[in-house]
Amino acid sequence: MTLLSRLEARKNQRHQRDATSRGWESSARVYHETEIQKDRANMMRSIHQSSVLDSSDMLSSAWQGPISVAVFSLTEDVPLAVETILHLRRCYQNIRYNTSFHLVYPLNGPTNNALPSSYPNVNSCDFLTDNLQKISLGKNYALGVAYPNNLLRNVARRSALTDFVFMIDIEMVPSENLHSEFLQFSKEKKLFSESNKDDKTVYVVPAFEVKEDGAIPRTKSALLQQVEAMEARPFYFELCWKCQKHTDYEAWQKEPPSKKLDVLFEVLWRDPWEPFYIGRNNVPLYDERFRQYGFNRISCELHVAGYKFSVLNNAFIVHRGLKTPNSFHKDKEIDQDRNRILFRQFKVELKEKYPDSSRKCY
Repeated sequence: MTLLSRLEARKNQRHQRDATSRGWESSARVYHETEIQKDRANMMRSIHQSSVLDSSDMLSSAWQGPISVAVFSLTEDVPLAVETILHLRRCYQNIRYNTSFHLVYPLNGPTNNALPSSYPNVNSCDFLTDNLQKISLGKNYALGVAYPNNLLRNVARRSALTDFVFMIDIEMVPSENLHSEFLQFSKEKKLFSESNKDDKTVYVVPAFEVKEDGAIPRTKSALLQQVEAMEARPFYFELCWKCQKHTDYEAWQKEPPSKKLDVLFEVLWRDPWEPFYIGRNNVPLYDERFRQYGFNRISCELHVAGYKFSVLNNAFIVHRGLKTPNSFHKDKEIDQDRNRILFRQFKVELKEKYPDSSRKCY
């Protein structure tokens, strides 16, 4: 369910545009306790009345446009999730005016209408810095519930109010000014015009990972320096290089930073490429049958549906921490085997869904 209404999100976007022109500090409005109580009551009312069956501050600082966040919570931890969202809204102006939250939780889990007695002081913003990691409610898919990653992605996207969306996981950080630079790129290419509304192009953003204690590079120049120093590397380099290599990182890294965002080259989709991309809000949704680990961020449907993949020259995203085989839960291989079988069925279904397409999912 949407914890902040679409109407409020539009109001927040208008406020954000005004605030950007004046500076956050001068435009910041106090989040009064009465407003917090009202928002808490509205959120809990939505939770109890709405049930739909399914078929960190770094990110908000790096992305100046609207953000739609899908949050998964075990049913008994819903009150804690609500309080954490309220805390984020209270302590960070850019989150409060720029971000909408959408809560997903299992319907068959135990409920808990009361806040846990151990919950930290909700009036202290120091809690977010000091304790947010300590109250993590689950470890990397080991929740006792099949983690519905594709459902979460679709919930967030359906709630987005923009013509284009950039679907990334919460721990990924976009390069500096990517939002404004893509808007300028879109205007120059007339992507918002009526004549281009049916254009089937997605814009690939290369993904990298840096060491846990390393700095997050904000520009392509800084990123290339860290790659040269072996402090950064392409995403999934060790874990599943074949899933990312078709982005052609070597060609991308050889191209020096340019003054403005543009398409560097196009890539033909090949199995099992899973690129991150900016696409129109009408691109095919993710298949919600895929849960847990493996085969979930499927882009081959875009290929079969006739989309082309254009790699952007200066844009990138960064994951803090290196992905290694021992960084995942113990049942990862079981998840992957189960989803691999489902993927075979998925490819057969694509032939029926796009009978006129000559493209294959391999």
